[in-house]
Amino acid sequence: MMWLLNPFFFPLFWSAVIGVMFYPTYQKILRYTKNSNVSLSAVLLLVLVVIILPLAVIGTLLVKESFELYQSVQQSGIFTNVDVNDVSNRLQNSFVGPYLETVKTEWTTYAEAATRDLSAYLFESIKNITSNTLTFMFQLFIMFYALFYFLKDGKKMLARLMHLSPLGNNYEQRLFERFTSTTRATLKSTIIVGGIQGLLGGLMFYFTGIEGAFVWGVIMFALSLIPVLGSFVIWMPAGIIMLALGNIWQGVTIILVGVFVISLIDNLLRPPLVGRDIQMHPLIVLLTTLGGLFLFGISGFVIGPIIAALYMSIMNVYEEYYKTSLEKN
Repeated sequence: MMWLLNPFFFPLFWSAVIGVMFYPTYQKILRYTKNSNVSLSAVLLLVLVVIILPLAVIGTLLVKESFELYQSVQQSGIFTNVDVNDVSNRLQNSFVGPYLETVKTEWTTYAEAATRDLSAYLFESIKNITSNTLTFMFQLFIMFYALFYFLKDGKKMLARLMHLSPLGNNYEQRLFERFTSTTRATLKSTIIVGGIQGLLGGLMFYFTGIEGAFVWGVIMFALSLIPVLGSFVIWMPAGIIMLALGNIWQGVTIILVGVFVISLIDNLLRPPLVGRDIQMHPLIVLLTTLGGLFLFGISGFVIGPIIAALYMSIMNVYEEYYKTSLEKN
């Protein structure tokens, strides 16, 4: 049965995640309308407006901007007017001075190649997702169809699974609560913190004159999904490069905003948003997020922590059951 449902894993998974997030909203609307079909239609429309349409717009813009950035680098380069010797002299007395001779003639090539490859990867990735329109629309239909029944019959489905499970209602309820709390905490921290970081990073790049600001903003949002790493790997090199090119106020602005605004957002907002929901060591969060991304693609930033949370819950259940058995014996 699992093999049979495997082609629909991602739409079913995301319908379950969205169902968990929007079920309280569905209940509130249901109490007001007293009609399940009307309430379900309202929630599905809300999901379409709040999630699907913005993602479609962002995806379209990302394809356009990444393709334009790729063409710009491919055709004319982005450092064609840079005097390498002037940059080298400016940095000769800095901490990178000893390394300048080995990269003096190649650093612009490296930077342009990295920008070209990254923008091409983004363009191809988004294009591949939407290239087969029929498959994409079919999976979207499956997701909405499953979401309809998860919202409508979710309690009955959960009760049936709990009835069939041998763990007992107490442990099963705990696992379900772990799933919902981890899902909400991961999505809240990712969307809010990552969205603010990506928006501020994109605006910062735009006002300092860096080409492809929208693309870099989306990349910073994506990197914010990974604990510890974050958007630092984008804005810090950008600030250093701007200083090296002699664009002093731009470079200083990028570094200061990055250090004192973008970096602090994660430390200030993520703890209250996540709270005690995840209850995992930061190392476990990092490894399971990276593992999820490697195994499941973009969906892995949610799947990884959920699997880890459920695993740790099952280990706690085992520990409690084992202690109980010892006490009885």
